[in-house]
Amino acid sequence: MTTFQWNDNHAQAQHGDGISHPRKGVKTKPFKLLVRNQQAAPMIWRTSAENKTAAIKYGKARWPEAAIEVIK
Repeated sequence: MTTFQWNDNHAQAQHGDGISHPRKGVKTKPFKLLVRNQQAAPMIWRTSAENKTAAIKYGKARWPEAAIEVIK
């Protein structure tokens, strides 16, 4: 099984304020997301975001090819 981690060298991966995490000073809430990649075991990722849509957007910026969903 492959180690599942953020790949900075991926052509579609992006990072920075407002792209892979919220901008400083923005009001956020904690979210728990399930990140599924085809070549690795599913991973639970906890992050802070403005809303569910933003949380998924931040996950997609980190792992562009993964299926990401918010879980409780």
